[in-house]
Amino acid sequence: MNLLQSKDYFNISEFPLEIRESVHNGHTARHMHDFYEFVFLESGFSLHTCEGKFTILLPGDMFGIRPMESHEYTRAKQATLYNCLFDTSVLGEDYHQIKKLPGLKEIFNCNSYFEWRNVHLPLTQRIMAGRIINTMLRHRNTRGAGWMLAMKSCLVELLVIYSQCRDEMSYTTCASNIEGQSSYIYKALSYIEDNYKNQINVYVIAENIGITADYLTKCFKKYTGMTPIDYIKHYKLAKSVDLLRNEDITIAQAASETGFDDHTYFSRLFKQVFGMSPSEYRKSTISES
Repeated sequence: MNLLQSKDYFNISEFPLEIRESVHNGHTARHMHDFYEFVFLESGFSLHTCEGKFTILLPGDMFGIRPMESHEYTRAKQATLYNCLFDTSVLGEDYHQIKKLPGLKEIFNCNSYFEWRNVHLPLTQRIMAGRIINTMLRHRNTRGAGWMLAMKSCLVELLVIYSQCRDEMSYTTCASNIEGQSSYIYKALSYIEDNYKNQINVYVIAENIGITADYLTKCFKKYTGMTPIDYIKHYKLAKSVDLLRNEDITIAQAASETGFDDHTYFSRLFKQVFGMSPSEYRKSTISES
């Protein structure tokens, strides 16, 4: 496993903040680093694992990685990522307030239990995040008067956006209080997470959250870029990837346990999305370990 170190990423030792753009295809080696990282996925698709937990990444997702946590990207397809790398010392006195915010207090307290979770930014916040990141890149490249202060200000804005959206995505306590289309998306995502092993479709989901199937599809495409059915398929496949790493579980079992009744269809869909069959994927993970 690669260990990425601060000295190789921060050109100015007294200013440990860097912003980078990268495009991922295929597999990125598992790695960890001795600094914090916040990632924003602008476009494309990827599976991601952090400390053994798999998830599907979609455009508009943002997440934080703590120092010395292993993570990797797999089966990425034109995934355009912006990686904001920093040490908390760059935040100065603002750090004391930032580390108390929802979602951030868990990330910045490295001694506490932290359940990794990505946040899907609603459209307005997604546009805001994109503008902030472009501003950061411009300041880093031009290095005009006050560029360090401007970059730090942008970082604070990004962290606040993450915290606000993370707070809203607390499905069990906050979803009922959120107004607008985003509330339906959060409820739909929660329903899919709880019921993906069952035979669910857009009509079942829509009925359970109290809207029509057509309206759910419209909202879903607006916020995720995918239809509910496409998301369900990719979510199930992401879960199956975790099971396929266990050699004691057959491919048919992996298909069944993630809600695919027909393992032949499962294998065909898996190859369509990931470019290899489930058995080929299993062999590749064994050779990488």
